[in-house]
Amino acid sequence: MKHRILLVEDNDRLAGMLTSFLASLGHEVRALADAETALALLGKEKFDLLVLDLKLAGMNGVELLQRVRRNPELKELPVIIMTGVFRGEGYARAAAKLGVKAYLEKPFGKDAFFEAVGAALAPPPGPRELSAMLLDLYHNGKSGVLQLGGGTRVVFLSGEPASFSSPGFVPFLVAEGRLLRGDLEKYPLSRPGKMPLCEAGLLSYDELQEQSRLFLAKVLVEAVLQNQTPQFLPDAGGIEPPLTPLSLPRLLYQAAKQGGGRFGADSFLNRFGALFPLRTEAYYRLANLLGLGPEEIGVLEQLGQGKSVREIFASAPPARQAWFLDFLVRMGMVNLALEPAEDRDAGFPQKLLFNRPIEEMVEVEVQGMSFDDLVDEVSDSIDLAVGETGMAAPLSASEIDFEQEVQRDYAAIQNKNYYEIFGLSQANFSFPSLKESYFFKTRQYSPEKFMQLSGDTLSRAQDVLSHYANAYNTLSSVIAKERYDEMLNANVIGLGGRQEDALQARIQFQSGKVFLEMEDYNNAERALQDAYTLDAEDSQTSAYLAWSIYKNPANNGSQVALEKCRMLLSKSLQMGRSAEAFAFRGCMLLDEGRDGLAEGEFQKALRLNPQERHALGGMRLIRERREAEKKGLFKRIFG
Repeated sequence: MKHRILLVEDNDRLAGMLTSFLASLGHEVRALADAETALALLGKEKFDLLVLDLKLAGMNGVELLQRVRRNPELKELPVIIMTGVFRGEGYARAAAKLGVKAYLEKPFGKDAFFEAVGAALAPPPGPRELSAMLLDLYHNGKSGVLQLGGGTRVVFLSGEPASFSSPGFVPFLVAEGRLLRGDLEKYPLSRPGKMPLCEAGLLSYDELQEQSRLFLAKVLVEAVLQNQTPQFLPDAGGIEPPLTPLSLPRLLYQAAKQGGGRFGADSFLNRFGALFPLRTEAYYRLANLLGLGPEEIGVLEQLGQGKSVREIFASAPPARQAWFLDFLVRMGMVNLALEPAEDRDAGFPQKLLFNRPIEEMVEVEVQGMSFDDLVDEVSDSIDLAVGETGMAAPLSASEIDFEQEVQRDYAAIQNKNYYEIFGLSQANFSFPSLKESYFFKTRQYSPEKFMQLSGDTLSRAQDVLSHYANAYNTLSSVIAKERYDEMLNANVIGLGGRQEDALQARIQFQSGKVFLEMEDYNNAERALQDAYTLDAEDSQTSAYLAWSIYKNPANNGSQVALEKCRMLLSKSLQMGRSAEAFAFRGCMLLDEGRDGLAEGEFQKALRLNPQERHALGGMRLIRERREAEKKGLFKRIFG
């Protein structure tokens, strides 16, 4: 492969000889006799290697090397030192600290020079080598054993880590506070392996599995970051239980993110800045396996727009997320092309890309569900006897699983007032009866059972618990109960004593807005959730519920809560474009640092309502940020 090499040597005869050697290898060589000219040229042109004599007239080679390493654009440039004066291991070690690849003492032979040049221009060892090995195992579905440093052996099945054995596991558990040294001495393990930890009662099986996953992920990530070069044996051999499956694409993403602070962004942009990223079919196969953060999703937003690598990162110096695009390229999810072109299609049916920009959420169609729809949906799993009087009791709890219990409870709370939910009435109400019924119903929703749920069933379980809580809070408060009784006794109740949902929803909605103004986000979320449960088709309720969830400190760091906010705002905008929904979504984008997208949302809000205060505040903050950035830029330029 042809490389550009800068040779700095003031001995004309030696410079000519070395130039001919390098040219014979197919390299392009620029030869200079002084350091000042060399430094100026390095600032203008890109070179792959610097071959430097230390004893030069004027600025010497040591000073040139120091200036090169202080320049962020040149700090990774490979350097070979030649010297006939500064001899000995001490000088060589000092040069190595400045990143010198080879230290040649004159006179040196042709073979030694060729060897030094070849080693300096060779791709750097380290994470990419192990990453490439792991990707080869993954893409080709190989099975076998990966032997890591420290005696750890990782079994791969069909391309992914599935089990391990390691002398470092027990010390890891002790360091993490999961085991006590005294317990290990008091209850020594009966045999080697991990399962005896359970047999001795030192860890539960679930704890053992969880800690095994954490340890294996830690070991593999460290192996990537520490440049380990492990050996892979194609024979899987014995598998030590418990199985410890990991997602390899997700693990490599974690390793790349942890190493992002050491990633040479400037070097990456210099090499690939003029190229154009194109998504491949592998992008769609792997994207849903990665748990991306907002900054990484911000990079994905820039793909498919005909932008070059440099244009993508132009607004974010010093390209803090360039490591992520490099990761996508190494994973084969993105190709870098000389010219803009169309992305590849997925090549297979795909309902949803989970790692997608927030604005794409608007395209998600959220269908309303009537009571009849609910009965149709759950009729296969719950035995309903429907006659002229409506729905009879479902199967007993002993005959159905927990998911069906949730469906049953969800159906049972439809169109019932708060008394009826707990099997009470105004006439026979007592607080002890309310409390007994409430805790009987909620005890069934234990955390262990709750964690088994997913998708729609999880959402319905949350709605059921929220409905129980709202009803209990209303009836257990003297003032709230009196108002609720007034509503029930007024002429706003239909046949069968059922509450007028629309009216109650509006009461709860107005209460929620008042709580938001007071910054009482817990009560705001509770009231607006009640309003949404009663009237899920009101766009304003959906928008304000999303905002209350987002602002509630209790939901900080919850990806489930954030996803719910996004879905509620998307649903609100589908039912009716409102200034509040656009403004709330803009505020979320602004908090993620995506000012450009946030500004677009604020502008949409202000076109609908020029006085929308959240949008006005957001636009003001964006202007202040930009002014601060300009001042910082001027300060850097003019000092």
